Amino acid sequence: MRPPEDDVTRFWTLAGSGRQLAASTLSRLPAAPDLLLANCLYAVRPGSVADLDQDLARAAADAPQFRVMVESDTPSWVEAELLLRDWRPETEYRLILPAGRLLTGPAETAVRPAIEVDPDWSQRQALFRLDHLEEDDRLGRGRRPVSRTEQVIGHRRALEQFATYWCTTDGDQVTGFVCCWQTPQARGVIEDVFVHPAHRGGGLATAMINNAVTRLRQAGVGDITIAAEVGDTPVRLYQRLGFRPAGINRCYVPAT
Repeated sequence: MRPPEDDVTRFWTLAGSGRQLAASTLSRLPAAPDLLLANCLYAVRPGSVADLDQDLARAAADAPQFRVMVESDTPSWVEAELLLRDWRPETEYRLILPAGRLLTGPAETAVRPAIEVDPDWSQRQALFRLDHLEEDDRLGRGRRPVSRTEQVIGHRRALEQFATYWCTTDGDQVTGFVCCWQTPQARGVIEDVFVHPAHRGGGLATAMINNAVTRLRQAGVGDITIAAEVGDTPVRLYQRLGFRPAGINRCYVPAT
């Protein structure tokens, strides 16, 4: 049972458990059953529609919400089949900072290990909740329940055994955070970049990403990947900092 091909997808599945199905692999996190990031079907290689049906049914029995990842060995007809069943495609940019490169521009803001400032995750949970409400309002949809945010926090707390969260502060108040992880192959991933709205525009995101890159470089990491939703504004910041487009990652989620 291999890990997902995409480093970012692999990062999100670190806290889950893998289960080999007939023609695919299910990674799931029982503590966060409604969280698509933490529950996914990958290495999808069915030989027939019946194989696909079997694995989708088995996955649904174990994970009420999951996404289907498209990888290099996913048969093209699988995407067509999911579209015909009204599964919704989602795409994300993958941008890479090549090995040996640091970010452009200095970082003058102090960045601290989040576990030292916010060991119980209460401050980061408040920021995650704010992020969720902003996203829901921007997309014009109903606000997700608090229980969904709590599942996200449970997922991130589980990830903290593999990855490191860093934060900026105003006194003892967390104003922003970022996460970084090193793959076993010495590549890097930066994720979960968020700054409180009242503190945006002052270079905090740049400082945190710069710190993450520096830490990964000190650990001997080569290429560093960062993800951005297609159409979302952070991708412009990542480009200005020196990350370059490397591709598009696709997945399919159940229709809502």
